[in-house]
Parts: sequence; C-alpha cells; structure tokens
Amino acid sequence: MLQTLKADFGVLLRYTQLFPLCFAVFVSMLGFGLVMPLLPMYARNFGATGIQLGFLTASFALTRAVSTLPGGWLSDRMGRKKPIAVGLLMYSIVMALYGFSQDVNQLILLRSLQGVASGIVWPVISTMVVDIALPQDRAKALGLYETMHFLGMIVGPGLGGILAGVFNISVPFFVCGGLALMTTVLVIFTVRETVTAKTRISTPQAEFDFPAKPASNKSPHIDFQGIRQLTPYPRVFCGICAARFIIAFSNSLIQPVLSVYANEMLGISEAGVGILFSVMAVVTLFTTLPLGTAADSIGRKPILILGKVFDAASALLMIFSGSFWPLFFVMMIRGLGRGATNPTVTAMFSSVVPASMRGRGMGIFNSFQNVGLVVGSSIGGFLFEFYSPETPFVACGTISLIGAALVLLMVSEPKQDFKDS
Repeated sequence: MLQTLKADFGVLLRYTQLFPLCFAVFVSMLGFGLVMPLLPMYARNFGATGIQLGFLTASFALTRAVSTLPGGWLSDRMGRKKPIAVGLLMYSIVMALYGFSQDVNQLILLRSLQGVASGIVWPVISTMVVDIALPQDRAKALGLYETMHFLGMIVGPGLGGILAGVFNISVPFFVCGGLALMTTVLVIFTVRETVTAKTRISTPQAEFDFPAKPASNKSPHIDFQGIRQLTPYPRVFCGICAARFIIAFSNSLIQPVLSVYANEMLGISEAGVGILFSVMAVVTLFTTLPLGTAADSIGRKPILILGKVFDAASALLMIFSGSFWPLFFVMMIRGLGRGATNPTVTAMFSSVVPASMRGRGMGIFNSFQNVGLVVGSSIGGFLFEFYSPETPFVACGTISLIGAALVLLMVSEPKQDFKDS
C-alpha cells in the first residue's frame, strides 16, 4: 500500500510543474468550499423557492456552458496561463460581491457571472494537467488534481461554518474572494505556460492521419466529419461526451436542494451540513488517486460504471437516512462515487484528442457537462417545489443507474491512447 502511494505521488517528482498548479487548485477550492454548502441556505434567508434554488445552480451552469468553448479556443491560441489568471481574478471579485447581496435575484446574477469565470478557468486547468503528464500517467495526474481539489473542499465547509457562526453568513464569501485573489497571484508568478508556439501552429492533419471512408459507403451512421477535425475516434468521442452529460444531469438533480433538505427536512444545523460535505470530500480525497491508478491498470470503463452505481445507491439512501449519522455514512458512499467517476471520465476523453486540439476538445466535453447541470438542476428544483422534497433523490438514483447501463453498452475505450507529437 505504501509503495502504491509512493508511486502515485511520484508524478509530482516526474512532473514538477504539477505542484504549483495543484496548489493553486487547493487554495481556490478552499475558498469555494467555504461557501458551497451555505449558498442554498443563504438564498433561503432571502425567501428563495425550490424553483429559485434550481435557477441558482442552473444559471451558473448555463453561463459556464457558454464560456467554456471560447475559453478552450483561447487556451489553444494564446496559451493556458492567461485565461486561467483572468478567470480567477473575475472569480475573486464575484465571490466578494456575494456578501453584499440583498435578494435572490442578485444572487442568481452573481452566480451567472461566477459561471463565466468557472467556464474559463476549470476546463483549462484540467487541460493543463493533461498537457503536463504523459498518456500512461494522466489518470494519476488527474487523480492528484482531483485530490487537491477535494482537499480544499474538506477544509472549506468546516471553516465556512465556523466563520458564519462566529460572525455572520456573509463573511465566508468575503474570505472566499480573498483566497481566489491569492490564487490569481500564485498562478501568475509560479505556473509556467504549457502550450508552445510550435504546438499552437500545428494542425490536426499533421497530428494524425487516417484513411477517409470510400465515397461509395452508404452506411446510415451519423456524419462524423466535423468531429474528425478534432479526433480520429469520433464515435468514442461522442460516447464519452454523452457519458459526461449523464453524470452531470443525474448529480445535479439533487445539487441545488441537498443542503436545504438536510437542514429543513432532517433538522441538521448549518455546521452539521458543513460536516456532511466535508466527509464526502474526505472520502473522495482518499479514493480518487487509488481509483485513478486502478483505472490506468485495469481500464477506465469499469471504474466509471462502479462510480455511477455508488452515485445511484447514495442518492436513494438519502431519503431513508432520517438523521445526521445515517446521512453521514451515505455521504461517504457518495464521495466514493465521485472519486471513481470524475478523473476517470476525463482521462478517457483525453486519450482520444491530440495535444494541439485538446483545449477545444475539452471545451466541447465540458459543454456536455454544463448542459447536464442546467437541465438537471432546473428539474431538481422543480421536483422539490411541486412534488416532494424526496423526489429529486429518487430521480437522481434512477438516472444514475440508467447512466451506468448506457456506459456499459455504448461507451468504449480506444485500444491505445492517442500519442502526443
């Protein structure tokens, strides 16, 4: 076990540029973790309905979907570092402004602006991680990235609850803005650019060459010529994008209402809600890297399916939890599911797109995630408001199981990762 952990963290020694990038992710997610569990309850203080809670999440995902593609295109043209720095600066300003909000509409507007910043920053950072690592190490590198991501999420919710209790619920938003500003400075002065001039001027045709299908081919299949400009594996590309949509759609059904459900239906305090989110992040932290290594060794598809099964089980068990401690253990199961799905599906996608097109490819990939978030969170808020507080959880579990079946039947891995030139 110790040797396995040493091998996993050995990616930091092989790719020294990962450390400042992952540390920037940790600081930024520490700030985000301060406010994530508090935001729906903060909105409820302004009288937000279930529909408005859904819009609070959907507005973020919608604007992130709009900004992801331009962000990926810019990262291929001008490099990864500049879009990351600009997005983080915008993020720091928006988070501080949350503390001055006076009603739900202002929160939704700020959430929309936060989505723009997120759409620029996070896909490009994950792309930068992929740029740094060789194909055989990418799942481990992405697992390390996710580890630092969730390490910030472990510390953040508890710290946010303390700040809200000692001062008031708006103070964590100011602290989050300050931490995001610190991350901006860290990126500017410590992170090196990964996209060289040579990479930017290379063309997809120079990166890969494969024979065109004969003109006489009458196959009724979808025309993949546009996607072939990005990848020599168009069907795999589409299948993984569909899997990304299903994962986001199912998870976002409960994302807008989970903390409110725990607080109002189960009587769990704000501090207790923060602990629940922290324990989910703890489990994700300690399972992401080993599961990333397992995905590199035995295949990414089985790990992805396993993650969706755990997602389904946790969502369905939430409605039977009834109190803090049963929900505590359910959130551990949910953390395991997240540790299995997030880095694995990204690593699967990175194996089919060449380096010079990876920013645009990741932009498309993350757009499927954002569309799933918009649709899922809107439906989840609607179900919470007009049916019952438990309905979004039943829907989440059902869609997660359907997603696992679709991945099993429709998603395949290429026999060999795409080799960077």
